[in-house]
Amino acid sequence: MQNTSEITEALALGTLLKMSETAAKSFDLPARVKNGVLNAVNRFGSEFLSEDDFKPKSYGGDTVTPYEMAYRIVSMTDNLDLKALWYIFYPYLVVASPHIDETLYEKTKAILCDRTVLQAVLVSRYRELIYDCEEDLQAAGLAGVYVEWYEPYADFKKETDETGDTREMRNFKRLLTAGEFDAVEKGTGRLLNYDPYNVDVALLNIAARVALLPGSVEKKAAALSDTVEFIDEYIACCENQKQLSFLHYYRGLCLLGLAASGGDIESARTEFQTCLDITPDFERAALMLKAIDEKLTDNG
Repeated sequence: MQNTSEITEALALGTLLKMSETAAKSFDLPARVKNGVLNAVNRFGSEFLSEDDFKPKSYGGDTVTPYEMAYRIVSMTDNLDLKALWYIFYPYLVVASPHIDETLYEKTKAILCDRTVLQAVLVSRYRELIYDCEEDLQAAGLAGVYVEWYEPYADFKKETDETGDTREMRNFKRLLTAGEFDAVEKGTGRLLNYDPYNVDVALLNIAARVALLPGSVEKKAAALSDTVEFIDEYIACCENQKQLSFLHYYRGLCLLGLAASGGDIESARTEFQTCLDITPDFERAALMLKAIDEKLTDNG
């Protein structure tokens, strides 16, 4: 799995263990079986987390295998967030086990590969911990079980709707609307590593970049200049008129930001006018153009 700056495997796995313990304690099971499940949860945590991240507890009870523990939890809980975390981390359990319990593996997989669970994975804050493609898994030296296990999720993310958007793209648009710009920038940046000429992905990345501008004048100017260069790469090869219009719109926003620190406001005005030349009903571009014209008039 791959880490982001804020969300680590240790944080996600610790959350999984706490949620699993809480769920298991509520199950209607004989005490010795319940305690056996709790012991198995703690053994699983001890396999992958240091004592600084996880302090295991000991419960008396029956011996419960890791496969039985995971199956009991995912089959007896209605908590989709917990199931999503088990989908993310189940390959860990398989890799750590000397022998695969094929029966429980398949039964657990049938539960966790349900589309409602995959959707919960897609919207989870821990979704970035899953590698995106087989090549990355192999490059990281991870076992083939990861490739097989994550394949249904990879296919699910790529399914398109009537507009042509993939599920993953729809989720990034939702995050952008919700103001989770950092998640959008990182996620779309990752996608651009695999598909660098995807203008739709680039536009989401640009929108997040513009929203995440640093506070200081120097850093903001540098970020804006970098973003203008990034946009120019796509303007040079974009043939879709709607996409091209948005690229010029975001370029105009960046140039407007640079104008505040000594840049040329006329350059920003040109970009918004270009938007309207391409898409006459581009309301946001028209509003920006009107605001610039009013500012220029006021300044004489």
